[in-house]
Amino acid sequence: MNVRRWEAMEMFRRVLKSFCLSNVSPLRLSACAAAMTCAAGGGAFAQSGSVADGAHARDEIVVTARRRAESLQDVPVAVSAFSGDRVDELQADDISGLQYAAPNVYIDQGDAANAVIYVRGVGQNDSLAFADPGVGVYVDDVFIARSQAAFLELFDVERVEVLRGPQGTLYGRNTIGGAIKFVSKRPSDEVDAYLEAGYGNFDAVSVKGRLSGPISAGTLAGNVAFAYSRRDGYNANLADGRDDGDFQSVAGRGSLLWTPSDDVEFYLSVDGRIDRPDTSRSPVRETSITGAPDPTDPTLIVTLPASGDPYSVDVSANRLSDLTAFGAALTGKWRASDSLTLESITSFRTLDFDLNLDTDGSPLPILDILLLQDQDQFSQELRAEYDDNGAFTFTGGLYYFRDDDTTFSGVDNGAATIFGFPVTLFGFPTSSLAETAQVTNSYAAFFDASFALGERVDISAGLRYTHEKRRSARLFENFFDPNVSVIANTPPFLQGVGVAGAPISGEADFDAFTPKVSASYKVSDAAMVYASVSRGFKSGGFDGRATTDFGFQPFEPEFVWSYEAGLKTSWFDGALIANAAYFYNDYTDVQVTSFGADPVSGVFVSLFTNAAAARMHGVELELLARPSDRFTLTGSVGWLDAKYTEFDILVGGVATDVSDRPLVNAPRWNASLGATYEQPFANGLTGVLHVDGAYRGETATEITGSPALTQERYGLLNAFAAIKADDGRWELRGGVKNATNEAVRVQGFNLSEFPGVELGFYKAPRTYNVQAIFRY
Repeated sequence: MNVRRWEAMEMFRRVLKSFCLSNVSPLRLSACAAAMTCAAGGGAFAQSGSVADGAHARDEIVVTARRRAESLQDVPVAVSAFSGDRVDELQADDISGLQYAAPNVYIDQGDAANAVIYVRGVGQNDSLAFADPGVGVYVDDVFIARSQAAFLELFDVERVEVLRGPQGTLYGRNTIGGAIKFVSKRPSDEVDAYLEAGYGNFDAVSVKGRLSGPISAGTLAGNVAFAYSRRDGYNANLADGRDDGDFQSVAGRGSLLWTPSDDVEFYLSVDGRIDRPDTSRSPVRETSITGAPDPTDPTLIVTLPASGDPYSVDVSANRLSDLTAFGAALTGKWRASDSLTLESITSFRTLDFDLNLDTDGSPLPILDILLLQDQDQFSQELRAEYDDNGAFTFTGGLYYFRDDDTTFSGVDNGAATIFGFPVTLFGFPTSSLAETAQVTNSYAAFFDASFALGERVDISAGLRYTHEKRRSARLFENFFDPNVSVIANTPPFLQGVGVAGAPISGEADFDAFTPKVSASYKVSDAAMVYASVSRGFKSGGFDGRATTDFGFQPFEPEFVWSYEAGLKTSWFDGALIANAAYFYNDYTDVQVTSFGADPVSGVFVSLFTNAAAARMHGVELELLARPSDRFTLTGSVGWLDAKYTEFDILVGGVATDVSDRPLVNAPRWNASLGATYEQPFANGLTGVLHVDGAYRGETATEITGSPALTQERYGLLNAFAAIKADDGRWELRGGVKNATNEAVRVQGFNLSEFPGVELGFYKAPRTYNVQAIFRY
């Protein structure tokens, strides 16, 4: 590695982030570019670049969907709640394991190790930092800004709440589809220990542990927890004979709870995660590649057939997917009176993510991508909660959020030479490098108030005002030199002369009012009906792939108006719970990848912009039944009609109206059914058998709705059997996931325009394991 170039690269990153963004302007960016060129010795620069608590049906299920503790059956919100025991029952090792147990919810891992989350047809499929999520993920009331950090491992979980519908009033920006709240286990007053070890096929190993208890009796308690998991890959890579799709991760969390008095408490939580698999996610060729020039010999034309096997890949540039995430949060509470509580939540989080991704689905060096991302976020929330014994409740506060993100990206397009001169592929540069820096500052004030009109009627109204400023700058360079490879050199460095694009920058302000009004009526002690109207919004910004001023124009925020009516019932002392909801969403200014003609060159270019509108309506049913202490049933059904009402895309170079097509990750039907049976034995032992099945209808995995990338309807079956001690001290378990070995496509790339292929990413095949669990 050339030390001088490495130093130049590092200087460039610092300059771009701290100097350019302190006052974004074309003059500053030009100065940055000039400084970088000089530092590189005159050459071109280089950079590195559910109603689902089945464990205790008769216990009241308490949620904090409205930022205060309430019974699930009393809150006028469509929310699915999962206790830690229920998460364990679902064999949910990560966040995606929850998706089938909540209606109209889609959660899986995208191509860039990112969390792809959709609720009621609203979400975000793009993995880059400029595209904000549509469903907010929170850990102990702290928002996780970037999607790579949001694909959480599940351990040390007290409760998970899945809030469906926009949560703009109490949760704010980027909860236009809903919010998922993870509540960690708090330090306990008594010593509590847990250890779990498992082994499964694909040489899978998992270990989880927790130790909690008092440090100073009555005032200070602590908790430490960890999770380690690894597994070999399940995709046979024909290019190098290795198995892709492996993972290796270690995560930890520590917390302290200090209660110096009955009215004051401080809760400090620190968490971290390191992912170091040998490979990134590898795509399967769903269609053949025909007529592509061989980058190693321009006289040859390459034809590569479709893979034909969902677990057979043929890629070369997928040897990096490193993630390091860290977070810390301090929550302070003061009970100023019997009715008033003041709360402060201060948090800081970081993310370092490095990715090498093959996006052409072939062993050819075409569209091989390198992505290096650094992100820091800080948030401060001040909140006041007032409760006059239920007659009047109020939650209000102030919120500040800052996000600093720097992303380096490099693309190898492939090249060959004739008589020593480079031959570019389809006129594209052989390689390109880009650095994008983005700073977001967001400010908000909010309140939510509820009035009890007698014993049966409750009226709630809330409003949030958000103002945010987003600044972004982008520098890029194209190379027409076959010696330059951003993939072969990690981090890359200059080997040839590049053609620098003009620096581009932008700054935009966004304002949003997000109100919510709801009313509920207790028909009886067993039933409640409610109706609500709410508005949500998702941040605007700048296209992180743009290479011209035209493409770097700001896109506006998304907005949705949601109308919902629901019924919640609880019968037989909580042994039977049945909830239902109907909703209608008017979704405008939808952010999508579209196209437009550059006014300077006249060439059609890819644009991330507000090019679509949609409407969706649907029905959701959830059921929990426990006819006896031994037998529990859970179930859900979702029906969703989600379609674009306006949207044009480029197909074969022609503008094509695709309105009336279904939205991405929004199947019309989805359902789940689970059953748990416990059988006591002699000598203080109990046997457990659990089975849960899921159904999902036909699903578009990408925005064009290509038939080759549409996932057909399918069903999944998971199960486990266990023997455990009645005192809870130990448990032995054997389980299976995807028992019928369904090949499920979870994401698609339609690259039929260039380089002429369509790619799919698949969920893991059948997996099984055995576990030993010990508790103290």
